[in-house]
Amino acid sequence: MGPLTGYQAEIRQIEQDIAAVGGATALDPPIDAKQVTQYVYRLYQRASLAGDLAALKAAECAINLAIPLLTHPGDLYLLKANAAFKLHRLTDVQSALLAAPSVRGSEEGQLIRADLDFQNGRYQEARQGYCDLLEINRSWGALARLAHLSGKMGDPAGADRLYEEAEDELTAKELRSFAWLEVQRGFLDFAHGRYPEAQSHYQRADRAYPGYWLIDEHIAELLAANGQYAEAIALLERVASAVHRPELEQAIGELYQLTGQNDRAGERLQKALAAYLESARLGEVHYWHHLADYYADVAEDGEQAVAWALKDVQLRENFSTQAALAWAYYRAGRYGEARDWIDRALASGAATAHLFRQAGRIYLAAGREAEARQFQDRAVTLNPVVDRFHLHH
Repeated sequence: MGPLTGYQAEIRQIEQDIAAVGGATALDPPIDAKQVTQYVYRLYQRASLAGDLAALKAAECAINLAIPLLTHPGDLYLLKANAAFKLHRLTDVQSALLAAPSVRGSEEGQLIRADLDFQNGRYQEARQGYCDLLEINRSWGALARLAHLSGKMGDPAGADRLYEEAEDELTAKELRSFAWLEVQRGFLDFAHGRYPEAQSHYQRADRAYPGYWLIDEHIAELLAANGQYAEAIALLERVASAVHRPELEQAIGELYQLTGQNDRAGERLQKALAAYLESARLGEVHYWHHLADYYADVAEDGEQAVAWALKDVQLRENFSTQAALAWAYYRAGRYGEARDWIDRALASGAATAHLFRQAGRIYLAAGREAEARQFQDRAVTLNPVVDRFHLHH
């Protein structure tokens, strides 16, 4: 076996760094501030890189233990805010920022505040926040965030230019960041039906940072959209064996359904649902939107979908959660409420093929045929293959 590269090499280095500071004993007295900081940062980085929510919760606990040990814990409050963001606990994000006023005004603190604006449907404020920071420093992180917003608001060409500029801001050693940006550019193409271009971006990402599950997940999605179900299943099975994410189990189950393997499909779908529900039972909010999606499109239980979508929209109301609630009402046969909520999502200015496709179906069910055709035409214009397989990211 040759030397580790890419994702596996970085995970190994993080684990070595954690061991070098003594692991959890770094939090025992006598306290060395540098070692404490190194320990919790690397715990967070490992969990974040692996997409492991359980490990992320453990890292968050370590951050909470570390904060009172340091005289100046401002950077750890930023880390705490980032961890809470990944767990979708937006009020905790705000609390972490308020606890450290000195870092709230830092570049990273301002980026997080703009991200909160985006998640809460304050799109103009989010855009202004990113643009204000870019006036000072054309950082790749701010460029990427503005690119994401631009793509969702119907400017894919502008979004891609921003992602490309973000890549230009990276150093030659920042291969993971380059790969992540290439995945975003690839997904932008995928969402508009440009599959060869998406494949090229994913391949560049894989060459730069091999072995990264996020790249494989997107490649599998592309394979499935092209009808290569067996190849997609094989790749997702490999990813799921290393990365324990119930949404991957759901995707595998849906692909087994498409290939007529209903017994296998049922096993994987039930495994995904059990994990979602257990997370919710523990008081976690991360999988609420997945539960709304599952009950709407897998179980086709509209009332259950509405219950979870309502919880999610109360947590963070934006075009995505508004559309999810609209779709849940549609599945429940409550077409008037579905139309009201899809109108809210459309009023945001968001312009994605998936959103317009849902609007078309909701308007058709509500008896508004002419408008339904217009929305469907807009969906197909943005993505001629909008109805093909996609993952629930």
